[in-house]
Amino acid sequence: MRKKRIGKQVMIIVLLVVAATATVRGISAYFTDAQEKTNTLTVGNVKTGLEEPDWDKVPSDEKTDLTPNQTVKKDPRITNTGTNDAYAFLEVQIPVRNIITVGADGKKLPKADTELFTYKVNDGWVPIQESDVSSSGKVTAHRYIYAYGTEQECKVLKKGETTGALFNSVTLANVMDGQIDDETLNIPVKSYAIQAEHIGESKAPSDIFQVYLKQNS
Repeated sequence: MRKKRIGKQVMIIVLLVVAATATVRGISAYFTDAQEKTNTLTVGNVKTGLEEPDWDKVPSDEKTDLTPNQTVKKDPRITNTGTNDAYAFLEVQIPVRNIITVGADGKKLPKADTELFTYKVNDGWVPIQESDVSSSGKVTAHRYIYAYGTEQECKVLKKGETTGALFNSVTLANVMDGQIDDETLNIPVKSYAIQAEHIGESKAPSDIFQVYLKQNS
């Protein structure tokens, strides 16, 4: 009889412990939290517009039948039409002919490869490259690359901004008659742009243009 009584007591204690534990859990409140965050990112772009507003205003008849030493308005510039800041560059090709010209003193100069147009580069642009354009073994043009900025670093062209004109006009060489008569002459102008952010430590125009060339080679 004594053994049975002890067994009941043990059982009662165990049940009481379990019941007490359940009661504590039942009345406890827990501070909890759950959060969700969506990071929205947009992809930018680099877009530019090449403009020549003064050239566009020149009447068609003033762009034809040019005479030696005649000056015509021509003003290439770049507008950032994209969403990202950019570094801007302009390429100009000046036609070359092996011709006789007349010097400032009125005397004929020896026949030589001569650029048919001259111009004055405005402040805010710096030359970074120069090369020949050839066809059938003959030099037909000189190609020049200019950077928007200084010799030390490119200038950031922000969204909606427009560079100053690379130059304001071009002047035909003082060519002796009969050498390029009735010839159609072209001055190709091309713009380049590359993002200004996260492009490397160097801001030197020649370094940045090399980055552009490597990506677009």
